[in-house]
Amino acid sequence: MKLFRKVSVLILVSVMIVLSACDSKKEAETFHGVIFPVSVYSDVFVEEAVIRTSDFPEDGSFEEKKDVLTLKVRNEADKAIQLLRIKVTTDQKEMLFEITTLPANMAVNVFEKNGHTLSKGEKIVDISGENRVDFEKAIGLQRETFELDVHDKVINIRNISKNDIESDIYLYYKKKDKDGSYFGGITFRSKIDGLRSGELKQIPAPHFALTDSEVIFLDYAGE
Repeated sequence: MKLFRKVSVLILVSVMIVLSACDSKKEAETFHGVIFPVSVYSDVFVEEAVIRTSDFPEDGSFEEKKDVLTLKVRNEADKAIQLLRIKVTTDQKEMLFEITTLPANMAVNVFEKNGHTLSKGEKIVDISGENRVDFEKAIGLQRETFELDVHDKVINIRNISKNDIESDIYLYYKKKDKDGSYFGGITFRSKIDGLRSGELKQIPAPHFALTDSEVIFLDYAGE
């Protein structure tokens, strides 16, 4: 009987150790009190959050900022999002993340809009969508109308259609991160004032680089 009791006690202690280890592992996987992914809309998810020191894209300066809270946000909708604002509320403050132009089935690493970080021990109490605007129509490069030749800081565009375009033509592009996601919520826009059939023009794109940028879409009035 004593041997049975000793075995039972050992089994109970072993189970408690295993459960304690599981709880510790679960705690270690949280980020300031949050387990990811977090749904901010039914088809938009925050996959992870990190504190990151990097060139800061959100104001277009690309100056280095240290320890900025950064979210990886994925759009799993079947259409592109034009504007998305996400609010992170902690036990000490509120922070805002703003994303423009997030195509369907793509992710972006977006930095806190004002470069804020989280202090040690600060807890996130809520991550929620504050505002969302979807594109009303599909976006793209309109390859039936335009031919692009991309270079660092400049993009050549030719009207390959049979119709003259008299209105302004806008080109939108984003930076890319090392993991294949977009780098920063910001989208850059350049324009030219019309393009005749067969005509070639250059669009200045000061932040565009062949190694880390992507043209997202083209747009013009009357399209």
